[in-house]
Amino acid sequence: MSEPTKLWSVTTLIRLGLGTSDALVNWAVRTTAEAAIDKQNTLKAMLADGDRDGAIKWLADQRWAKSGAALARGSDLHRAAEARALGEDVTVEVQNVPLLEQYDRFLADFKPEFLMAEAPVYNVQAGYAGTLDAIAVIDGQRVVMDMKTTDKGKDSPKMRPPYPETALQLTAYRHATQVGLLSEQRYAGGKRYYLYDESKSHELMPEVDGAICLVVSPDDYLVVPVRTDETVFRYFRHVIECARWSVAESKNVFAPPLRIPASQEEVLFDAHAVD
Repeated sequence: MSEPTKLWSVTTLIRLGLGTSDALVNWAVRTTAEAAIDKQNTLKAMLADGDRDGAIKWLADQRWAKSGAALARGSDLHRAAEARALGEDVTVEVQNVPLLEQYDRFLADFKPEFLMAEAPVYNVQAGYAGTLDAIAVIDGQRVVMDMKTTDKGKDSPKMRPPYPETALQLTAYRHATQVGLLSEQRYAGGKRYYLYDESKSHELMPEVDGAICLVVSPDDYLVVPVRTDETVFRYFRHVIECARWSVAESKNVFAPPLRIPASQEEVLFDAHAVD
């Protein structure tokens, strides 16, 4: 029996392949600056106790606290959405009740017929895997669906999802070749991957007509069609190659530093050392 194949997750590949966007860098800088202004008493107290290093770490960690809250919000609503699709009882944290109400509005307005939810998908030949939120029939069209949550309402001046990376994510899911019955999800060094075991039960990825991103805020929702054609899939494959460069090949491009020659006859540069 062959060993399971290790496949990096779609979202990890996108993060590694594209790097940190200007928008995310600017968000992290602003979040840190806001904490420095809004929590001056906390910082002053730490500095008064002589804990300069602790104050710096606390301030630097504020972006993770905010992103962690967003992750928890999204996970909570995703669990509720999966339960809705399966016809099970639904509960969410009290602060996320407005999001659930907007999601229920989407269900009532569009009446999606869910064919699968939270399904692991694989494309072994292309070298990736992931977990799609849902495949549903909406207005007679079978679509791959991804849900994004935001705390920014419809009147917010700040940018809201979906962001361009969502098209790469949904395109990867649409072009998966197999659906697994059990998710073999793993984590290593902050990166997510899947173990594809060909001996386990898999089904063919169903054909779909397109993709949508459902954006849910506390006071509205948006259903946004997303391009997932062959052109976008070609760009995603380039992203995979950039991710491979980041993870593996970028570590193997330098030979040891040159030494000062002991004599003119000594060969210092080996053209094959970095090939």
